[in-house]
Amino acid sequence: MDIYAMTNQKGGVGKTATTINLGAALAEFGRRTLLVDWDPQGHLTEALGIPESPDGRTMKGWVLGEWKGDPHELVVPYREQLHVLPTNMDMFLLDKGLYASQAREMRLARLLEEFEDDYDACLIDAPPSLGIGTECALMAARRRPGRRAGLVVPVEAEDSSIRALRLLLRQLAILCDTMREQVDIVGLVPSRFDMRDGEIVTSMLDAFRGLGEPPVIAEIRKRTDIRKAWREKKPVLEYAPKSEASEWFRDLAKVVLAA
Repeated sequence: MDIYAMTNQKGGVGKTATTINLGAALAEFGRRTLLVDWDPQGHLTEALGIPESPDGRTMKGWVLGEWKGDPHELVVPYREQLHVLPTNMDMFLLDKGLYASQAREMRLARLLEEFEDDYDACLIDAPPSLGIGTECALMAARRRPGRRAGLVVPVEAEDSSIRALRLLLRQLAILCDTMREQVDIVGLVPSRFDMRDGEIVTSMLDAFRGLGEPPVIAEIRKRTDIRKAWREKKPVLEYAPKSEASEWFRDLAKVVLAA
């Protein structure tokens, strides 16, 4: 199973929408895909209209060893090729529990090993923070022999995004050095921008493109179809399959599959 984490410590950059729609595109291309709602705020679970895991049998409980059941029981089939590991309100207690745990950075990775033979791809909707939850997502997407993996980083076309990206890269470098692992960045995805905003947007896009590494691998502009699909609790590829936005996510999926 290939594992990718959608990560950025800034909130509101399009991580959840990218997770959902990239996942839908991978499923459309025939990949059995698992979406993991690792964000305590639970936007992915809510956005797809999926019920939270029942109390007592949750992802947080399995990760912290509080529940010893089969994690397959938590998976919700959303579409034939697209399944979801939903969150629960108890995820707000995850970080506290992780800090008191041994090998805490690898806890999500160990959970996903349970699904290794069930799916072709896994996308993690990481929390908007620099905390231990994010570090778990980074380690889950570490380089593994014979598997594709890495980070897809949605970014805003705003001045603060460059600083946020530098913080993420710094955290990643320190974590990889500490854990003696390698984590690749597949690329940046500028999202939710409107070219009509003028020089602020164009200058930031130029700045992202000019970085070279990590590369810009897709650009997802603001589109009404994406917002309407969200309201209908569907991927835009299902809500408006022939739309410009759907093609952007299909193109992103092609880049990810070729990485």
